[in-house]
Amino acid sequence: MFVPVFFIALVAAHLFDLLSFVAMTERLGMAAEANPVVVLIADSVGLLGLTIAKVASVVIGGSVFVLLARGPRRRLAIGVVLFGVGGGLLGGFSNLATIYAY
Repeated sequence: MFVPVFFIALVAAHLFDLLSFVAMTERLGMAAEANPVVVLIADSVGLLGLTIAKVASVVIGGSVFVLLARGPRRRLAIGVVLFGVGGGLLGGFSNLATIYAY
């Protein structure tokens, strides 16, 4: 139960970030994105490439979490997944704030 709940939270947070990013850039354009790394990836390889990069980051973060959670480092595992969830939520809420500001 421990691993699936946290992994689902990680995936949901990053899905929220991606969907809010798509909505924001459709309405306001790429100039509305605050993260220069996201802008660089999106400009270089498009939305599909950005989606692949986001999926890869979730898979890597989730894999690190699962490996740590199965060993004696459960607290570190929770820290890793909370960092990932926090990043996804921060991105998603930042995107929503930008949408509603304009």
